[in-house]
Amino acid sequence: MQGIRPDNAVEYEFQVSEFPGKKVVAPWNRISSFTDSIQIRASGFPKMAYLGGYRAALGAALIVDVREVKRSRIISTAVIAWEPVQPEITSIYTSATLDQLFQQLQAPWLADQHPPGSFSSGVKIPSSNTNLVFTLQEGVFARNQIQYELTRNGKVHTAWRNNAYANSFVWLKDLPHGDYKIRIRYTAQPQQIAELSFEITRVWHETIAFRLLAAILSLVFVLLLLLFVRQRRKSRRAEINKSILQLELKALYAQLNPHFVFNALSSIQALINKQDIRAANAYLSDFARLTRDSLVHSQKNEIALHEEIQTLDTYLKLEKLRFGFSYNIKVEPGVNEYETNIPALLLQPLVENAVKHGVAGKEEAGHIELLINKSGHDMVIILKDNGEGITEKTSVSGLGLKLTRDRISLLNQIHPGRQINLAIQNTVPKGARLTLTFNQWFDEGTTDRR
Repeated sequence: MQGIRPDNAVEYEFQVSEFPGKKVVAPWNRISSFTDSIQIRASGFPKMAYLGGYRAALGAALIVDVREVKRSRIISTAVIAWEPVQPEITSIYTSATLDQLFQQLQAPWLADQHPPGSFSSGVKIPSSNTNLVFTLQEGVFARNQIQYELTRNGKVHTAWRNNAYANSFVWLKDLPHGDYKIRIRYTAQPQQIAELSFEITRVWHETIAFRLLAAILSLVFVLLLLLFVRQRRKSRRAEINKSILQLELKALYAQLNPHFVFNALSSIQALINKQDIRAANAYLSDFARLTRDSLVHSQKNEIALHEEIQTLDTYLKLEKLRFGFSYNIKVEPGVNEYETNIPALLLQPLVENAVKHGVAGKEEAGHIELLINKSGHDMVIILKDNGEGITEKTSVSGLGLKLTRDRISLLNQIHPGRQINLAIQNTVPKGARLTLTFNQWFDEGTTDRR
């Protein structure tokens, strides 16, 4: 500090504090050090007070106060702080222009430092590009001097990290498509950040249209392959088995009759007209799942009880949206629904009959209950509704009941030791109760019938 020499130094003292916070780094103290001959020759100034060297935290400043000892009057105040420095992105190099980057590294005076338009924010780069290099202003930096963060579609893709290269560039590789923002800072001044936005675009085989077309073609191919395999299979079953397959096909048509399909699509249209897109999507998804499950299950003689329950739940959920009734499916603890099999689609026509002829007209007052329990070695399934009950008209027009009775008759012929019985009765005051009894269904060797 000029003006303070060895002959007058006893008249002054100094203090060093940090700002913000006013943390005292060096308390009030007398001046005892001065510049030496080397510093005098280098600066050209006469001998003066030397107050020492001090450190401050990043982002902070040092305040040096000098005062007269006798009057305690501050005669000088100095503030020392870092000058804010922010990185500057000068260029962007891609896989197609890496040769220019190498030229810049080898002979900077010959390289094109600013490829036209390459460093403008919002630049679009195809995802076929595997290299992306951001160069900074001139300088060679250690790895821990530069840090960067990368966000993709508004979410952090790469959290703040030290640069991977000891040079003036950040090199990124193999980025998926999306909207990106790179943020670069010097480690010594983390509050000074340079930002640049860019987009990695999709290549043609990553577009939604292509993927949708590929999915459709794959589905068509699989369906054609399944049809081809099925056509090549020779029938090895007896006439009764052929009859069962025909009845199962009729049962499938009974489930997916045009009336049900029309009503389901009408319900979806009504939801769309009410702007209830979420409900419409949910309805459409359930309808597609029911259609798919029915087609898959119709190819099997038996399926797991759990699969049958899932199909029934999906169907009742769809019909509940139309008619407003409530329903309940309960499996007693004694029945393992995952290891117990049941003839495929056997319950579906009965449940549809309970909806169509039972609770369809009762709206929210309607209720259907399906109970599955174990009685000794038998499995008992009870289906109840609080509709008008089974009438003569219902018995005649109920295609589902007739198909179910026919299937049970044929199944009992194939498995005489495991008879299936169907009992139907009206309940008091209103409603119908259907009881399906699967005799000897849990005998040893038949419980896990997969």
